Amino acid sequence: MSATYEHPSLRLPVTDEQRDRAEHWLQEAYADGRISSEEFDHRIGQVLGAGSRKDLNEAFYGLVQVPTSSRALGVHPAYQPLVHPQAKQQAGRGVAGLAHFSALLTSIFGPLVFFALSPQGSYPRKEAAKAFNFQLVALVSWIGLLIVQGVTGLGIFDFLIGLAFVGWMVLTVVSGAKALQGDDWTNPVKKVVKIEALSEK
Repeated sequence: MSATYEHPSLRLPVTDEQRDRAEHWLQEAYADGRISSEEFDHRIGQVLGAGSRKDLNEAFYGLVQVPTSSRALGVHPAYQPLVHPQAKQQAGRGVAGLAHFSALLTSIFGPLVFFALSPQGSYPRKEAAKAFNFQLVALVSWIGLLIVQGVTGLGIFDFLIGLAFVGWMVLTVVSGAKALQGDDWTNPVKKVVKIEALSEK
């Protein structure tokens, strides 16, 4: 095969899925600091204007090392689904579940660590954000109940604090179990208290 050989697949039109993956790859590269804002704008413009696979490949020139096998097949690792999205999500279920379960021992800090270490847009990061937001609401609620109990001295707050503790534990465990199953489950507390300190997207 000569250096000037061009695989026929390079002339194929770009699909919406390929364009979306290319955009997502560049967004992650920008978020990680691998490219500047000017370079991101230039390359994302190439992605949006690409009509063929060859055009789309140009958006990653000098940025991604393309294996010889990929060049021969006319594909590019930056926008090809090397791992099926569903399989990728399954691989992250364990980490997502741990993000929720870690709160049983660390409150808001465990989910916060998982959020910081998980890739942007990943399933574990989304679940870690959910866990953090719920734990933040629970922590603030407990502090509020303890303050009111200390001020009023009413015994009913002992019952309410105990009830809140049981509810917190049950919802934390259920959230972790749902994450392990890969379910996009919404904690009932979120439907009432719509606080989102960390983005769940």
